[in-house]
Amino acid sequence: MKIKLTIFLFLLSLGACTQDDNKTMDNNKPLITDSNKEKITAQNYLEEQVKYIKPSSNEPLYYIYVNHEQCFFEILVNDVPRFQYFEEGSIMTPINLNNYINRSGKQTITYRLYPQTTKGLNHLTEYTSIKIELYERNNADTVNGFEHQKLLLTHRSATKTDGKTFIGDGKDYYEFSFDFDAKVLYQLEGWENSKNLSKMDQKELLSKTEEAYRYYWNLIKDKRMDDYFRLRFRGYISEAISTYMSKEMIIQSAPEDKFIFSEPTFRLEPLNNYKMHLYGNGKIVCLEQTSEDLRLKNKTPIWGKYKTSEGETRVRFNKLYLHIPKGKDTFEIL
Repeated sequence: MKIKLTIFLFLLSLGACTQDDNKTMDNNKPLITDSNKEKITAQNYLEEQVKYIKPSSNEPLYYIYVNHEQCFFEILVNDVPRFQYFEEGSIMTPINLNNYINRSGKQTITYRLYPQTTKGLNHLTEYTSIKIELYERNNADTVNGFEHQKLLLTHRSATKTDGKTFIGDGKDYYEFSFDFDAKVLYQLEGWENSKNLSKMDQKELLSKTEEAYRYYWNLIKDKRMDDYFRLRFRGYISEAISTYMSKEMIIQSAPEDKFIFSEPTFRLEPLNNYKMHLYGNGKIVCLEQTSEDLRLKNKTPIWGKYKTSEGETRVRFNKLYLHIPKGKDTFEIL
């Protein structure tokens, strides 16, 4: 098995493929590669990740609190989906924004509002509203960080001239964006200099994206952990740096990282019923489910089910955002 895999990867690096492999790809379709300087495996990815951590006494962390009425919502940071809420009730926990902040400067928050269909609403109503409070705190201050948090701005959704009626009353979708300035300690390449995928032939892009997703789906199905962690490594580093993860936090993340491989009852669902979306101002591509089931709406089509110790069935989603870095011709995982 190891010999066959080695041959496959060697041929892939030459842009060639065997007759059997032609069933799922051809010479012109890039899959997912990596630009790691290190040889990453499932055994060493944690210790290699720790090498990028540089603790500081001041770690600016940006996050928002959301209060909404008669709507579901999604939050995007710099045109990348960060959070979605298609449930009843309010959300009390903060939503961290640093994950998609690559460097200091202007950042953009976008919210998308949808009708609260669970209450029989097919359109946004005159009473629909959203309030977003943006805060900053020092993540390194684990004792008094929240006590010393700073409220940077408060945004409220617009109303009509009467000052009461939601401006999107009667619509089935509403979107708005606003900016703020961030000062962070790091500078990440992210996707900003990546290829503008919106300028590609979209049918070709869809075909290449589907092929990359199938390749990734099979990595999980076949439990090819070394390839999986090698391809995801740059994304792990970006998250660790942008959210100021400590060595202890990185090490503690291992069970979560390996859950889809270590949980014996986990089974992938078929890769189907999806559509392609572009994010990051056209530089990030992904597939999202087309299901109107609120538990699956806009979720990644790479997902599976497992059983808890109590016999309850639960699901696990595996998000996959792809981009083509400058000077490359193959996808990498964001």
